[in-house]
Amino acid sequence: MDKNCGELRGRDIGDVVTLHGWCRYIRAHKGKLFVDIADRYGITQVIFEKELKKRADELGREWVISITGKVRARGKGAINKEKATGEIEVLAHSFEVICKSKVPPFEIIEEKEKFLPAEDSRLKYRYLDLRRKKMIKNIEFRDALTKSIRKFFWGEGFLELETPNFVRDTYDASGSRTFIVPSRTNKGKFFSLPQSPQIYKQLCMVSGLDKYFQVARVFRDEDPREDRQIEFTQIDFEVSFKNEKYIQDLIERLVKSLFKKVLKKPLKTPFKHMDYYDALGNYGNDKPDMRFDYKIVNITDCFKDSDYNIIKRVIDGGGKVSAIAFGAKFGQKESKIDKNFMLELVEIAKNLGLKGLTWVYVKDSSIQSIPESIAVSLNEAGKRIISKTGAKEGDLIVIGADLSENVLLAAMSKLRRVVGIKMGGFKTEYAFLWVDHFPLFEKEEINGKLQPAHNPFVAPTEDTLKYIDLNPEKVIGKRYDLVLNGIEIAGGSIRINDAELQTKILRAIGLSDKEIENSLGFLVDALAHGAPIHGGAAMGLDRFVATLAGEDDIKEFILFPRNRKFESPLDNSPSEIAKERLMEDYGLNLSEHNHQNP
Repeated sequence: MDKNCGELRGRDIGDVVTLHGWCRYIRAHKGKLFVDIADRYGITQVIFEKELKKRADELGREWVISITGKVRARGKGAINKEKATGEIEVLAHSFEVICKSKVPPFEIIEEKEKFLPAEDSRLKYRYLDLRRKKMIKNIEFRDALTKSIRKFFWGEGFLELETPNFVRDTYDASGSRTFIVPSRTNKGKFFSLPQSPQIYKQLCMVSGLDKYFQVARVFRDEDPREDRQIEFTQIDFEVSFKNEKYIQDLIERLVKSLFKKVLKKPLKTPFKHMDYYDALGNYGNDKPDMRFDYKIVNITDCFKDSDYNIIKRVIDGGGKVSAIAFGAKFGQKESKIDKNFMLELVEIAKNLGLKGLTWVYVKDSSIQSIPESIAVSLNEAGKRIISKTGAKEGDLIVIGADLSENVLLAAMSKLRRVVGIKMGGFKTEYAFLWVDHFPLFEKEEINGKLQPAHNPFVAPTEDTLKYIDLNPEKVIGKRYDLVLNGIEIAGGSIRINDAELQTKILRAIGLSDKEIENSLGFLVDALAHGAPIHGGAAMGLDRFVATLAGEDDIKEFILFPRNRKFESPLDNSPSEIAKERLMEDYGLNLSEHNHQNP
């Protein structure tokens, strides 16, 4: 009977079975050939003896074979308790080579996990990398979550619908660009790939399809950044005639069901809520990591008598100073924070663009430093810093200064997370947080132009809509983000369902009536034909899966990801296309085309 390579146990001893898989480990010993055959489900040790061994001696690593043999018990000294199949082995009666393999460019051995090849090599030979046990578990974990998500929405009466991937190029305020696709049948015209199904799921609501969800592929043409991908997956949903509380409760029930069914862990709900401005003021960003409490405190006024020039110069230039007190037990044996780590933190701060960073600690109720001259320069400011931050004995105090408050808060929030994660000892393994009451608009720092803080479809709160004409920055949107361990995993809002208000918001961000008509006229027209109150959210599946699994890199959960330059070593995309083909099929003439060799 056919069996997979991970299911045989002691109960199968005496059975004749057939296995199919890859030759993972091959070794000869005492006239026998031992071959560990692997597949997605596990590894089984197969023994080749006598005449069959002579034929099997030709086998190579990662050859695909099929064997038939008898299951037998291993000797007491040969039992491998670390493997599920470790109490048995299969004595081969016959085998067939299905496909030979080149010598793999790297070994697919779990014991050598820490000796993985360079990322580009893993991505070039991704089909080999995916054979590793850890990668198989990652893909299975993602699959289990996706299946459970689908079952949850089906159980709630949602329709799984598909929105188009070839769409009109529309206004977008996300900071990334859309991918443009030329049309062969309509030369000179173009499709765009959607950065989200946003507009089309709103059209579903206008259509009366009141509960929509989709496991959606989305595409964003971004500048290369760490741990980003240009195509990824969202869990996207929208509902009609519901408010923010319904949507947030729905997401909490979804997450709780995933913890129970997939992670087999309990999860306490409801999640905590925090106002956007409180998050920004206390933690420096709108996605604080709440596994630890440490807040950012403005201590600018503590330096009025200080001779510490690094900080003094920033204050004299109109800048501000912030500090975070960490319960690091600095100088004590059990502390995970030492001088070398703090020197690394200073370099991180420089890379973040911070004008000044220093660190001190509390010992014998006073400020101490390495070197001592820093504490001496702080003088009386040290006592005020201890009081303002609430620092206690053994606490580490990280102090940052910058001319730009936005730069200061952004940098301090990142440093807070770096130190907090290094210290460990979290209050909880999974810290969920709702951040609410985002501003509807924000101004660009350089030109002061008004732009949407999220997207131009977020409905304003009724009590702040009155500010739309004279003071639009005071308008609050019905928007909410779900944060997990300092990472935004979901975000959404109640949408504008009135054509006149939607037009007003688009005008407020500088779009002319002609631009509105050309870009989003079809949405405005749909809203004018009777739109229900509606709202929803999108959850980044890749990021959510990685965070739940305790991984930082989303590429570990994507089948065929791209590298940091958004190139695919596997198929060498993106690639050039012949000028003749571009002209003949699409009517495109690239008169100036720089060939760039990888």
